[in-house]
Amino acid sequence: MLIAVSVKNTEESSLLSDSFGRSKYFLIYDSLKSRFEFIKNPYYLELGGAGIQTARFLIEQKVEAIITTFIGPNILRFFNSSQVKVYKSVNKTLQESLKLFFENKLDELTKDINLKRQRRRFGWESKYFNDTEGKN
Repeated sequence: MLIAVSVKNTEESSLLSDSFGRSKYFLIYDSLKSRFEFIKNPYYLELGGAGIQTARFLIEQKVEAIITTFIGPNILRFFNSSQVKVYKSVNKTLQESLKLFFENKLDELTKDINLKRQRRRFGWESKYFNDTEGKN
């Protein structure tokens, strides 16, 4: 299985990048061969569409799982439709994130989980999106 991890730099002790599409590097880990390599994201400086272009790039690399801190809802839907699983790891190093992945301790992101986070992140919580509606 090929696993892509969005990282800030090319060190094994690197922290995960804050955003999937703007991640400058990805670690590609081949779990069958126990090998890894760092690759530069050719789209991290794009003015628009960096996330979807990065997603296509990783699918071309035959990646089957993504570990990242944050990913947008459209990119998540794209990965879901391509049978690529996406996992969330926050405030962890690359090594910690991979260890948690192999221990099945990372949360898999689905479009429903991510949508709730998007609402909070952009201040969209209101009576229309509030999970506690009717509990005054």
